Amino acid sequence: MTALRLAIIGKSPIASRRCRAIERRADAQVVRTWTTDASAGFTDEDWAEALSSNDIDAIILALPEPISARVALIALRSGVHVLSELTSIRKVEDIINLREAERKSRAVLKFGCGLRYHQSVREASGLISQASFGRLLTARAVYGHAGFPGPGAEANGILCGHGIHMLDLLHHFCGPFETVKAMCSGDEGAEANLFAILGTGSGTLAQLHASATSWRQTFRLELGFEEGYVWLDGHLPAPDGYGPEMLIHARLQRQGDGSPQANPDETIKELRTVTAANDEITEFIDAISGRSPLRHGTSHHAFDAINIAQRICAATETWA
Repeated sequence: MTALRLAIIGKSPIASRRCRAIERRADAQVVRTWTTDASAGFTDEDWAEALSSNDIDAIILALPEPISARVALIALRSGVHVLSELTSIRKVEDIINLREAERKSRAVLKFGCGLRYHQSVREASGLISQASFGRLLTARAVYGHAGFPGPGAEANGILCGHGIHMLDLLHHFCGPFETVKAMCSGDEGAEANLFAILGTGSGTLAQLHASATSWRQTFRLELGFEEGYVWLDGHLPAPDGYGPEMLIHARLQRQGDGSPQANPDETIKELRTVTAANDEITEFIDAISGRSPLRHGTSHHAFDAINIAQRICAATETWA
């Protein structure tokens, strides 16, 4: 069995977890790494030469915007498979260009939509598909951080960091959004709080609050259906303080006259398994090998998140 040869370009905690996931596999290996500093002076021609060599099958990108979009585009045109951070693509034009290169290439293009791999998200998705909760009416999402997460995040504002991952999760459960209303606050160039109201064509209303002034690290998604609710509270790994990871759900109960009964009996489950990085790498490698198609982090998923993020920016009068 020939191992898939991967290169990691850039540096981030997520890239490190992906690297460790690759090291646990027999069918893949990291053969090259470029740090952000080492590649800072690379021109497009340098990247084209580096990625056109015959010793790299795929790359994992952890580069800042806009370098990441350029390198991903060059890689796809060279037939090299790409796993890119969702946060490194900011413009709809960039994702359109990448999707066109993906269409013309045989290479796989995948984006890091990491929240989709959390156990609570997966179990919630299965529960919703199996149980008859009726139509999704509302979604209320909070992603709150004590400060701006990640290096350089303050310069980009809260939406373009962790906020866009919650947008992707809202798309996952709600479908595409048609209507956007938004407001933000904070210093120019470092928007610390964003409130957005989103509406789908089927009538689902969603609210997103992304915050850099949430001193209690918070991850919460509340899904309200016609016949019950499904809540996700917290996520693992917990070193950053977002745990524990809980899945809470209940079906609507009615009183004798048929009116809804408040506070129905809940099922509360604490989830302890952390396999997101392994599962993401497995899906990427399976797609490259042709064993199965991408299910999460497709270029279509990335387009939906980036497009709505750009529309949110346009809808906020104070956005820098």
